Amino acid sequence: MKLKLLFSLPFLAFFASCSSDSPNSPSNGNSSGSSSIENVKFECGKAGTADMEVDSIIRITYNNGSAPTIENSEGKKVENASGDTVKVIANSDTVTIVINGEDVVVDAPKAKTQYNFIVSGTTTNGSLKIDGSHRIGLYLNKVNITNPRGPAINIQNGKRISVYLAGENSLSDGLGWTPDSSKKATFFSEGSLVFQGGGLLEVKGKSSHAIVSDGYFKIQNGCITIPEAERDGIHANDTIIVEGGTINIISKGDAIQSERLNVKVSGGRIAANTKGVKSHGIASAGSTSISMNAEIKLNVSGDGSKGIRSKNDMKIEGGTIDIHTSGGRHIDDSKEDTTSNAAGIKADGNLSIEGGSLTIKSTGDKSKGINIDGNMSMIGGHINIEANDDGIKVTGTLTVTGGSGTVASRRKSAIDCSGANIENIKKFLTLREGS
Repeated sequence: MKLKLLFSLPFLAFFASCSSDSPNSPSNGNSSGSSSIENVKFECGKAGTADMEVDSIIRITYNNGSAPTIENSEGKKVENASGDTVKVIANSDTVTIVINGEDVVVDAPKAKTQYNFIVSGTTTNGSLKIDGSHRIGLYLNKVNITNPRGPAINIQNGKRISVYLAGENSLSDGLGWTPDSSKKATFFSEGSLVFQGGGLLEVKGKSSHAIVSDGYFKIQNGCITIPEAERDGIHANDTIIVEGGTINIISKGDAIQSERLNVKVSGGRIAANTKGVKSHGIASAGSTSISMNAEIKLNVSGDGSKGIRSKNDMKIEGGTIDIHTSGGRHIDDSKEDTTSNAAGIKADGNLSIEGGSLTIKSTGDKSKGINIDGNMSMIGGHINIEANDDGIKVTGTLTVTGGSGTVASRRKSAIDCSGANIENIKKFLTLREGS
């Protein structure tokens, strides 16, 4: 049976707003940057409406203190009581749902078509756990889930999970629970997460990460706001893909991190604020690429923190990027002679700038603008870099054959690259050194 649903689409206002916030005190460093850092944020706007059709529906409605209500694809309530096991027919298959207080556990067997769960209502002491081995459509339709004991949503399913946002939704964990391999975040999925739909989702990670996917993470539409994360804001084992939508994050760990692979931003808007030592705005174990009409604003205040940290190559082909770092040098007392300086961009591989607009302001002691272990090339785009230490430091070769901009260093060199043709670089970039 098909059911037409009315979902909410937000009007995404294309401007950023700032509010004052004090950073953590630097650890093992001597920051000379500002004593406070402004949080960046994109406004999500108010909700509109859109029509959508879905098949094979199971509705789960939380009732704010009473047992959740379960309805089948025909809209009929399935009778249950706290602690009961109920059977729901979907896709001609039987889905088992166990309700214990306000905790809901779903076991969805393999089926010919996708299961679709529509989750609504409010609970301040409940959770949703989904087991199974089949693709799932998860519709968050004006739901508010707080689980003081662990994840609000825990998906133990290695398949792709399509998350549709409708209306205003919120998820939160509590303080004091211990994450492990089966529960790593307030919103945790063993499989990949694909966010779409036009609604809003707020996720608070009070004890760990806010959102974790053990597969890849993708956002195509909607607005995700993470006002607090004890660790990372969004963490994925595989590639993180931002094609559209809006992401706002305040975190103690990395705002966005791909643990094993790459980060690809080709659209949408990202506003990230990190507070911890060596906590980066965007971090990838592989390569990082930014292109098209992406808008990125990053504020990092911890010593040793980077706006963008790529352990392989990085390419900027388009978009607008604004990075502010206020941390200084971090010294790791557990490792002899191990230090890490704050920087707007740090890549272990090569950096290529082919288009877009890049602004970096690094104000902390010994903080750099761009720090590249490989080679750097610029053939287009516009850059504006102000750093306390080197404006651009490149271990390999630096070639500039196009583009424009300014590179300034307060205390060191605008360009630190042995063998670089400075006179040729000055044809494209204005270099400034000293106070």
